[in-house]
Amino acid sequence: MPVIGITGGVATGKSALSGMVQELFPEALFFSADSESARLISKDELVRAEVLAILGSVAFGSDGQLNRPFVRSLIFEEPDLKRKLEEILHPRIRQAWQTLAKQSKEKEQWMFAEIPLLYETSGESLCDRVVVVACSPDTQRRRMIQHRGLPETLSEQIRVAQMSLSKKCSQSDHLIWNDCSFSCLVRQARLLADWLRCRYA
Repeated sequence: MPVIGITGGVATGKSALSGMVQELFPEALFFSADSESARLISKDELVRAEVLAILGSVAFGSDGQLNRPFVRSLIFEEPDLKRKLEEILHPRIRQAWQTLAKQSKEKEQWMFAEIPLLYETSGESLCDRVVVVACSPDTQRRRMIQHRGLPETLSEQIRVAQMSLSKKCSQSDHLIWNDCSFSCLVRQARLLADWLRCRYA
């Protein structure tokens, strides 16, 4: 069965679509790069030690969890820290979902992998199909500022630091356009699911 990559830009609705697809494919394996990153930082002692070494204890809250808003601001102020953090996390995340993809092939089981930096890390080579979730730049900015509480300047830094959405869209096998209502996104998820089941029946 196929490995389907789900990617897109920041605040485009990747996780929302993934949640819908998960309900439509309850038999499938699902992988989230963001969830794996959080697991590595909170549970893997070696990763945690490496992150502490480059970011310092100030990057963690009193509960021992990563202070994500602080770290997000820090790595955009100091790009070298961003690169070092990616060098710690990205190879491990890729190994984790590559292993899961291999298992899904062996078991002939559907797999969906939600990976924000799929194209940036050449992860599309491991996928049978790639779904890109996109929206307009104005919608991205509004969601980051209003829904996530990010400052406008930081929101724009995050947005432009990623591969352009237009380039991701041009490389995709399926495009989900999420400048719409929730019900419209649901309809697109169902259309995608129907197409995939017909294609791989």
